[in-house]
Amino acid sequence: MSTPILHDLARKFYDLAPWELWEETDLIRLIHPQTGETAHISIMGEYSEHRALALYIGIEAFHRYNLMQSDDPCDPEFPEEDRLCLVLETRQLQLSFGQRNELTTDELSGIKKLGLKFRGDNWPMFRSFKPGYAPGALDEAEIVWLTLALEQFLELAPQWKKPPVKTFRIKNDTCDILTRICHNGTWQSTWTEHDGMSFEWPTPEPSELLIEKIKQHQKLVDLDCHFQLLTALIGPKGSAIFPYIAISVDAKSGFIFGMELLSVEKQTHKELIASVPDVFLKQWDKAAIRPASIRVRSITSYSMLEIAAADLNTPLRRANRLPHIDHILDNLPI
Repeated sequence: MSTPILHDLARKFYDLAPWELWEETDLIRLIHPQTGETAHISIMGEYSEHRALALYIGIEAFHRYNLMQSDDPCDPEFPEEDRLCLVLETRQLQLSFGQRNELTTDELSGIKKLGLKFRGDNWPMFRSFKPGYAPGALDEAEIVWLTLALEQFLELAPQWKKPPVKTFRIKNDTCDILTRICHNGTWQSTWTEHDGMSFEWPTPEPSELLIEKIKQHQKLVDLDCHFQLLTALIGPKGSAIFPYIAISVDAKSGFIFGMELLSVEKQTHKELIASVPDVFLKQWDKAAIRPASIRVRSITSYSMLEIAAADLNTPLRRANRLPHIDHILDNLPI
């Protein structure tokens, strides 16, 4: 969903070409005038890749952004599946530009109704990112948010004619960020303290009952376990969800003890994440095994099993390669 105003702002944003001057880390904080919610504007496309304005909504999204920025793209610390999950699970709105075939049928229909024409790779796309969901259309509240972000950015941006863009300042040993806030109906610029904290990978608590059941099993097995988001879409384009997968295999033989698909179709993303340790425990209980050791590849998988492994007094470590897991993922039918 979009509006004539949003498309007009998108055109002005594209004509301004801020990615030629702004870096992705030149942030502007924005306070919603009605809800008081905090969001952060970031401009992408410095190297002519994925030209966009991203609006990270809420504190967790900002902390996820901080964590993403801490990873060196030339020498990444995070495995690929962790980096992908960080991006797709971060609550954000985006205005980006691409080819005509990247738009949904509804978007193309809306552009036609507005009598707009585009060529090449400057077709505007408006996307909402929500944990567990594929990027989709904006709802009415999100249209308001993104409209505010574009209006405020377009008002501020012309004051910078050349780099560096200065949206941070150091004062009295603290770092402040340029912030736009509406006071008595008038937008003003101010400085607020920068929150440099990074997102912490969730470590859900397992069921004590399941932990005790696993402790009773006599068969000890070295396990390779894996949990990740899959980019295979479930549902129609524009309102699709992403499935997640949880796998337990024998580290020696590759025998699959359990493989489950999870999604937000019938639960919230928070509930899905909270359920993951118990998904693994149920796989082990059904197979009547107790892990002698557990290997995982991703930080996400490690975090999901960290407390369960400690409760079971089971060594848990990360490995760069898990061939049995890779074979399963490479041959998934979805």
